[in-house]
Amino acid sequence: MKLVRFLETNNVLYTHQYCFRRKHSTIYTIMHLLKYISDANDKPSNEITLGLFLDLSKVFHSINHKTLLAKLNFYGIRGTPNDWFNSYLSYRYQYTEFNQIQSLILKVICGVPHGSIFGPILFLVYINDIIYCTDLFLLSFADDTTLYMSHTDPAVIYNTMNWLY
Repeated sequence: MKLVRFLETNNVLYTHQYCFRRKHSTIYTIMHLLKYISDANDKPSNEITLGLFLDLSKVFHSINHKTLLAKLNFYGIRGTPNDWFNSYLSYRYQYTEFNQIQSLILKVICGVPHGSIFGPILFLVYINDIIYCTDLFLLSFADDTTLYMSHTDPAVIYNTMNWLY
């Protein structure tokens, strides 16, 4: 897919996002985190590590179309390609039917189509700048995100992690 090739060639996607990408499977996420913990523990100061494991819920449903299109534009998907994605995301409708009773037909104003080839990569573009929201180390596997840090003083870790909340 041209979009994936463009993003990979231009190193747009966050290095430690380990999903929906070639050579970025789950095992790499686990290996990266275990190496970080092992390295911290092996330091002469014998640091301890605390991880905060987050599961972002319903992220594919909550992607704001205007924000996504702006991010695509920022990363270099401009002009006709951006217009194409706008068209792809717009003019979608949904309704529910149960026991032969139908709900109103409503316009879909956010989210990406499920089961689509573009949904996962558009999600990665959408969440790509999450790394700039924290000074902690961050690993992601799709919508599962891990924030972690090491320090010799448990109070520093406690205060840092609780400040996030």
